[in-house]
Amino acid sequence: MTKNILVTDAEGNVLGNTYPKRAKGLIKSGRAIEMGGHMIRLSFSVDTGALSFSKEENEMANIIDFKARSFKLVEGCQTNRGNRLVVTENDENVECFELGNDGAQTEIARRVTLEPDQDYVFRFAMRSRFLGSDAAECIVAVYFDEVGDGYTYPLDRDDRNRIKPLICKGTEAGLFRIFELPFNSGDSTACTIHFVIHDMMAWIFPAKEAEAYAALEDVDYDKWRQDEIHKLTKTLNDIGGTIGDTLNGIGGTLGKTLNGVGEFFGEVGGKISKAVGDVIRSARSDDDEDVSEEEAAAAGDEAEKDEAAAEEAESEAEEDETDEAVLEEPVEVADFSEDDDPEEEA
Repeated sequence: MTKNILVTDAEGNVLGNTYPKRAKGLIKSGRAIEMGGHMIRLSFSVDTGALSFSKEENEMANIIDFKARSFKLVEGCQTNRGNRLVVTENDENVECFELGNDGAQTEIARRVTLEPDQDYVFRFAMRSRFLGSDAAECIVAVYFDEVGDGYTYPLDRDDRNRIKPLICKGTEAGLFRIFELPFNSGDSTACTIHFVIHDMMAWIFPAKEAEAYAALEDVDYDKWRQDEIHKLTKTLNDIGGTIGDTLNGIGGTLGKTLNGVGEFFGEVGGKISKAVGDVIRSARSDDDEDVSEEEAAAAGDEAEKDEAAAEEAESEAEEDETDEAVLEEPVEVADFSEDDDPEEEA
């Protein structure tokens, strides 16, 4: 909710701006009349109206400002990533709650006392950083006695079903927005304000008046989201290209090294093959020489045996010839006649 209704007194003096709800209340009570879509005129003159009117409208507005130390991490969320920090925002030190992480869900909540049947506005500033996931979202829920009995406000989603911020600005640190979330208390006397952050980073802190951020550049949320996706995609492509070039360089160097190693081992293998061949040939030559000597020795033995056999055969032949010669010599036979009997002569 923004102060977009101009207020003047009965004399036409400008007193300042107020909320639409407050303007309707003044008109209904007869204290002001409507002068157009965005202007009312009080039915009385106010010397110090601007100051007194500002105090009164703040009481009427029932604004609940964000206070970091009033919120706590929800115990039931097992993936909570959150811290209370003091940061410099718009040249001032403020307390904030840092929420979320890539791939994690974080929840914080606080309990607020209410008056029945009253209009309230929960007001806060948020700086967020897009992590490139389609599942990234931020939701604020205001529920009363039971979860689901209340209001849900989608702040970040991948479609257009979101609540519009009061202002949307671009900064070097991320997207900056102010939200004013209206609700009615009904019969309830208390409510729980519950933040759910999923797969993104967010910093929640109290908001100043919108005029304090006038110097920041206005941006369109959808265009900003697409630009962030483009930047992220380009960054990932650049990283992929760098990794690819590095791996190609490593592969080339490794290939050269392996080629050198292959040539080295090829040369060593050739030398080893030659040496082994020489050894084998030498062994074969030695075997051949051994075989030749054995064959020669065997041949000598055979020759000696043949010579001995020949000599033996020649000896036997000579013996046979001698025997034959003896047999062929005439044998003198003695004549033992009676006249020549020696015994008789004796």
